[in-house]
Amino acid sequence: MAVIGLVHGIGGTAATMAPLADLLRAAGHTVEAVTLPGHGTDPDDLVGVGWSDWLAAVPDAEVLVGQSMGATLALTVAALNSHVRVVVAINPPMADEDALEGLQWRQSRGHEWVDGPELGDGEVGYTRFPITAFIEMLEGVHAADLDAVTAPVLLVRGALDDSADDMAFDVLADNLGGPVQRLELPHSGHVATSGPDLALVVAAIDELL
Repeated sequence: MAVIGLVHGIGGTAATMAPLADLLRAAGHTVEAVTLPGHGTDPDDLVGVGWSDWLAAVPDAEVLVGQSMGATLALTVAALNSHVRVVVAINPPMADEDALEGLQWRQSRGHEWVDGPELGDGEVGYTRFPITAFIEMLEGVHAADLDAVTAPVLLVRGALDDSADDMAFDVLADNLGGPVQRLELPHSGHVATSGPDLALVVAAIDELL
């Protein structure tokens, strides 16, 4: 059994990870799911909050499971801490310089807020964000030192997630410094931690341990 830390994506909360947390606890693991700074209250609370704040909130655990932005936070912590035994990266974002430059251009023209994707059924989170929060996220993703991640990484992709493709996952896998396994969740979208395939994720984690 392991100590497992769960990290949600931008706009989400610990509740985003709750279905997965419940299954992991039922399997005998000790689980800590955090709500990142600036989240779970009001989008205004993300103003002035950034990557370093989110990074500092990642649980001190031997296994890190991250959803979307949380996946990159988990990978960044693993690059810095050798005690991380396994990272599970669920639908991680890819470094996208064009998206970053586009947001920076909008910011330079006076834009302060951006709209995010609609929430899924039962999902709790933000749909409106300060533009600085998205810039912080993209800069953090771009700066992640993937080659320094030597712990085994399980890359998980929701087959119904239209925000990333297999080629992007190939690039990510090729840049990681340690062994990589992949898992596709056939019935899950981007927020796969509340999808119907979580038993597959738990089984894959147990196999890695």
